[in-house]
Amino acid sequence: MEDLTMLQLRDFAIVAIAIMGFIVLLGNVVKTIKDWRKPGMSEAKWREDVNRQLGDNSERIDSIEECNKVVCKALIAMLSHEINGNSIDKLKKAMQDLQEYLIDR
Repeated sequence: MEDLTMLQLRDFAIVAIAIMGFIVLLGNVVKTIKDWRKPGMSEAKWREDVNRQLGDNSERIDSIEECNKVVCKALIAMLSHEINGNSIDKLKKAMQDLQEYLIDR
């Protein structure tokens, strides 16, 4: 086997350093691509959360609107009875609707 010369050792060190530099470069490229995609992925997650919360709120708003309708009908029936003094059927119906709403809620 022939002896290693200083030039061969130097060339080997240069090649080894070049290979390690290439590996580091690839790692940095991968990290950079992940960092570029990260804000987009977090924005997509944020959008999903907002849409889910809006869906939850629309269900609550619909429930509140239904409650308001039942309460308004009951109030109208009470006012009608107070004014006329004879709207007992409307009062009974409003009371029944209100009870059904509160029980089914």
